[in-house]
Amino acid sequence: MRNYYIDNINKTVVFEFEYDSFVIKDIKNSDYNARFNPELKHWVVPVNNWSIVNIKRIIKQYNFQEKKKEEEKDVVSDYSIKDIDLAYIKGLCDSKGFSYSPRDYQLEALGYALNKGNILNGDDVGLGKTFEAIMYAEVTNSFPCLVIVPASVKYNWLERWKEIVGSHREISVIDTETKKRKNNWSAEVIIINYDIIGKKQGRGATVKYKELLEVGWKMAIFDEAHFLKNKTSQRSKAAKMIVKPDDLKIQLLTGTAIMSKPVEIWNLLLLIKSEQVVAEDWYQFVRRYCGGYKGKFGWVTDGATNILELNQKLRDNCYIRREKTDVLKELPEVITEVIKVPITNKRAIAKAEDNLIEYLRETKGNEAAESAEEAEHLVSLGVLRKLSIEGKLKAIESFIKDWSQSDEKLLIFGLHREALDHLSEKFKAPLIAGGVSSKQKQKIVNDWKLPKSSQFMFANIESAGTGVDGLQEVCSNMIIIELPWRPSDLWQVIGRLDRSGQKSSPNIKYLLSDDTIDIEMWEMLQDKEEVITAVNKGIDIKKSENGMRAVMRKLKKKKKNK
Repeated sequence: MRNYYIDNINKTVVFEFEYDSFVIKDIKNSDYNARFNPELKHWVVPVNNWSIVNIKRIIKQYNFQEKKKEEEKDVVSDYSIKDIDLAYIKGLCDSKGFSYSPRDYQLEALGYALNKGNILNGDDVGLGKTFEAIMYAEVTNSFPCLVIVPASVKYNWLERWKEIVGSHREISVIDTETKKRKNNWSAEVIIINYDIIGKKQGRGATVKYKELLEVGWKMAIFDEAHFLKNKTSQRSKAAKMIVKPDDLKIQLLTGTAIMSKPVEIWNLLLLIKSEQVVAEDWYQFVRRYCGGYKGKFGWVTDGATNILELNQKLRDNCYIRREKTDVLKELPEVITEVIKVPITNKRAIAKAEDNLIEYLRETKGNEAAESAEEAEHLVSLGVLRKLSIEGKLKAIESFIKDWSQSDEKLLIFGLHREALDHLSEKFKAPLIAGGVSSKQKQKIVNDWKLPKSSQFMFANIESAGTGVDGLQEVCSNMIIIELPWRPSDLWQVIGRLDRSGQKSSPNIKYLLSDDTIDIEMWEMLQDKEEVITAVNKGIDIKKSENGMRAVMRKLKKKKKNK
């Protein structure tokens, strides 16, 4: 029987048949990237303008029948504690005198960790992964405990740990040493940021501080662990050295383990020593779950295959993931709205879309134009995104001015520093952006929560999308004026308000324009979100596209239709 089916997720046609040298030869000749997947035992042909003619001919000539893939049932994982009594775990927590009484789902997370050992905690943004991690360390008395976090949240972790357990636990925050300031490595809890755990050593990397390897850590907690997805980075190499001891308990915390594609979880599995429960090695992993193949310039691993099976294996062995809507029934529903706004620079955008090089020559000079020719697509995306926020600025100002007639607080998230600086100065409001230390960030948040503080707060998506807690206590309104590349960044941003403690329905408004790259970015984010959702939640999906390529494709189509 010769079958084929269309894989909308990876934009390919999959052929299944018994060995036939004539068919194989034709498939190989149909497209340069046509390939056999030895793990899934089928042939794969990318769909494009060149291959589509060959695909149709092969189907007709060799009498292939279309096979409708059976819809897989969405993954349902039961995290209720069976081997350890829930009342017993609650008693353990009560004996520690925590300032918070853990909810049942947090006790389940603790029970899961006690059962599995090293875990990847992927609980949704706002469910209290910090509290869950601290409970695990305290209940198991795993001290000294090393906590590695982004620089922006170091002092937030210090405050949270003291708030939860009181002042009896000695906690030290590690900063870059100076002659006047020496770090204290003898504390029970050591908090350090990713940026300073590693350093170059020849062609490789090692730890920056010898204590990271010499202190006999009982537990290592990595917050925002998606920072470690790239195994070749200095921080990842240093982390691998730190987690080497077999008796070390390891917790990776991230609500966005999969930023855009399944391959990104592999290095996290290596760090918690759980890769073997998913695949024999990296090659099997990428072939089975990423549609991986060896292309002209190396391995191509940006696909997504067998994702429900991957989700089930992860949840059964090392990955816990609950959604806010499933466990926080009392949390108000998020209200999302896209508001179309006018722009003031239609002519400039039209010029940039029509002929980027000429536009740059006119506005930036010959040097900028010549430089852009080397990477026109990437430069084009950057220019069009910048023109988008510049064109929307007047409309954004008008929206905020109208909002000031009310007495409700409003969070404004964006990306370009110039626009955020301008808006922050115009409305005399605080700004969290690059260059703001973790101490300053915490002070800005604490000050903004005071009754007579500014009505508005401006924030950079990358700088304030993580590690900022407490805003939900005083605010339920947010506008997002620019879109990031990854839906996970949006989840993090919305999670500043959609989290435990929120009393009102968070109102999230996107200020977008039909006349800019906004719409292409919005559609791309919707597509990418489906793949991430499938791996995180175990939900079947039908389509997806790669980010930058999808945006460029849509822009070219728009230009052609003009």
